[in-house]
Amino acid sequence: MSVAGVMKAVALAALALVAALAVSFTIRPGLRAALLAELHDPANLPALASDPRIHYEPKARICAQAVAAVLPAAVAKVEAEHGRPFSKPPIIGVYDDFNAYARANGLGDSDVAGVSRAGRALLSPALCKNEVSRLTGVLTHELSHIHLSGWRPRGAPRPPQWFTEGLAVMASDGGAAEGVSDADAEQAIRNGFSVILDWTPWINFAAIPFAAEPPCDKGCDVLSLRQRLAYRQAALFIAWLRGREPDGFSRLMRSVERGENFDAAFKAAFGGTPWERWKDFSLSLQASR
Repeated sequence: MSVAGVMKAVALAALALVAALAVSFTIRPGLRAALLAELHDPANLPALASDPRIHYEPKARICAQAVAAVLPAAVAKVEAEHGRPFSKPPIIGVYDDFNAYARANGLGDSDVAGVSRAGRALLSPALCKNEVSRLTGVLTHELSHIHLSGWRPRGAPRPPQWFTEGLAVMASDGGAAEGVSDADAEQAIRNGFSVILDWTPWINFAAIPFAAEPPCDKGCDVLSLRQRLAYRQAALFIAWLRGREPDGFSRLMRSVERGENFDAAFKAAFGGTPWERWKDFSLSLQASR
């Protein structure tokens, strides 16, 4: 083949690759969001001089300093709740531009308050603007996810999301479940609006399973209520398990961190399935009316 022919073949192959990628991104938009996240790693942003774990957009410097003020306590809180130090220092990404945040968070969504991925916690610009009261809670919540994933072997099966989200809410004293109190969540369980603990992904808040659909008053944000009620109920359950069987809870945590089968590890730690122990938890709430 001539040089011209080789060059033509290479050009056609490149065009075919571009076309294939374009089709893939159209069919699976998650691929596009994931690629954008890789290209916009918060670790590439400037690091805060006083705490190099924190990386920030230049216009988010004041917010980065606010994060620096609460980060040490948040790290200590997560380590205490999880029962061991972080496997490596977390990286925190602080943003001022909502579009930049959406490109970096792997979801392509600028509305979510915080995201954790690959040892990084990415914080929405809203946390230093109209949602500043949520900053510490959301940061600590995302750090819980980073801590758990940091110890797990690469490619290990993930625990169910009711466990990871409930653990993060418990560790953060309600981060990402604001607006639904412990008392609200307990009463919802007594009234029959219990979250169902199974392997359903909780990414789609509309799909989170409940024993009965939680009531939502006129003007209420249904998806937000479902998410926060589920998160808070899961956190209460995990806290109850830990209070009842602290050694079992520690064994479960270490098993999850080693990437072991979650259902088997849970049964070994607590002598039954999550649903069996949930029924005990629910009965304890009925008795405490």
